[in-house]
Amino acid sequence: MRLRLALLCVCALVFPGCLGDDEPENTRIEGDTLTIYSSLPLRGGSAEAARAVRDGQRLALADAGRRVGRYRVRLVELDSTRADDTVWDPDEVSGNAHRAVDDDTAIAYLGELDYGGSAVSLPITNDEGLLQVSPLDGLTSLTRTPPGSPRAGPERYYPSEQRTFLRLVPNDLRVTEALLDQLEGARRITVIYDESIYGRELAVQLSRRARVRGIETTESVEARDEPQEVRSVARNVADERPDAVVYSGAAGSTFAALLGALRRELPAVPVWGAAGLTAAGPPPDGVAWLQPVRPVGDYPPSGRRLLRRLDGERPEALYGYESVRLVLDAVERAGADRGAVARSALSTGTRRSPLGAYRVSAGGDVSERRLALYQVSQGRLVFERLVR
Repeated sequence: MRLRLALLCVCALVFPGCLGDDEPENTRIEGDTLTIYSSLPLRGGSAEAARAVRDGQRLALADAGRRVGRYRVRLVELDSTRADDTVWDPDEVSGNAHRAVDDDTAIAYLGELDYGGSAVSLPITNDEGLLQVSPLDGLTSLTRTPPGSPRAGPERYYPSEQRTFLRLVPNDLRVTEALLDQLEGARRITVIYDESIYGRELAVQLSRRARVRGIETTESVEARDEPQEVRSVARNVADERPDAVVYSGAAGSTFAALLGALRRELPAVPVWGAAGLTAAGPPPDGVAWLQPVRPVGDYPPSGRRLLRRLDGERPEALYGYESVRLVLDAVERAGADRGAVARSALSTGTRRSPLGAYRVSAGGDVSERRLALYQVSQGRLVFERLVR
């Protein structure tokens, strides 16, 4: 139900008049304190990844002495989930974004972590000219028009008509192309999507790009987050007799059960999960998984040293660290002005970071294109190779 509400929130953005379209008159922050807001799903399937991102954010601010120039910087951590949530909640995300823009000392908003959540918060932060940096949200439409969906472009997320968002991972279009590269030889695939904006958008991209490559797609199957429907969905997919199956949803409460049922119904057919499952625990054995978070050994020495300091093994912490570091560097260059900080962050040259070297485009995408291919074995992700 809450995922349906998220979709309604996003769809409402296409109607004019819902949000203002004038650039804020005064975006300079008075005083000597600046606030960075962080919105993370601290409960549910993404909690472990969220805590790693949070730890990285805290360390970056501590390393800077909680200051940039003459300004004291504080980090306000907000939860984007409710007690019984498995993924982010649209009302919580909206409330977090509103809390940030209502704070006269806010200089940036870090979020969202889970895929598609930024579609709810971005129009709110953008309307007030507040820089938003997402550690892991790859939703294509946040930065560019998805293939086959000309009306689903990024314009609906930018009421100010100025770009104020960037992400630290490749967008879903890159993931789509990489997934299809791995399916070479498949003549017929089935795409399963969930109720989230991420799942629906990725399913359309996969279907459109597959047709361009001459791959037939069966009728896409919607998998609702309903435990009693898992078996029937898996059987419906098996009836289509695909050469491969791609799950293009987020990590809801039933995704592991569904993928497990698919492995039983189609033991000889490859089953793939996409990047929206990045933050969750591993799916059942035999599922291949393509995601932007790479194994620890693929990050530069500076990143590996940071992880040792955190006594952690989740590379998501590096994305948290870099999200704060990027904001602090933008403030150092531009001063305590929301508009100037957003422009500075989006006009940055090559950055040398714990994630490696990358560039940020004017649209908010990063130049990094590498993805990691994992196989799930005995309940653990086993790294297979990098996909470039």
